[in-house]
Amino acid sequence: MTNGERKRARSPHQPAGQWIRSDKRLAIYLRDDFRCLYCLADLRDADPGDVTLDHVKPKADGGSNSERNLVTACRSCNCARQDTPVTRFAGPEAIKHIRRNTRRSLKRYRKMAKAILDGSFNTESN
Repeated sequence: MTNGERKRARSPHQPAGQWIRSDKRLAIYLRDDFRCLYCLADLRDADPGDVTLDHVKPKADGGSNSERNLVTACRSCNCARQDTPVTRFAGPEAIKHIRRNTRRSLKRYRKMAKAILDGSFNTESN
């Protein structure tokens, strides 16, 4: 049995293995401009499996799933960091981007993400 098979749904609205709503995930990617905030790599053309969210303060250390604690990361950086403190893992430029982005309101990006996901996003008006 794999880890994915052992996970149970948290609610009818959150299928097994999905710890964050898809619109919130996309909103964070949009807020971060589809860039890994650790290595600053552009992830727009990356394989979807290589685009991840990372907890700035690890859940094991009391971090939450709040948008203020989540950043876009490439799979390589996310795996390399594990639970290393951000200040020891990321350079000064990356930390500056992380602080700036996590302070941004997600409201506008969430609205855009919902429009993209439901197919009503119009690039000419946005």
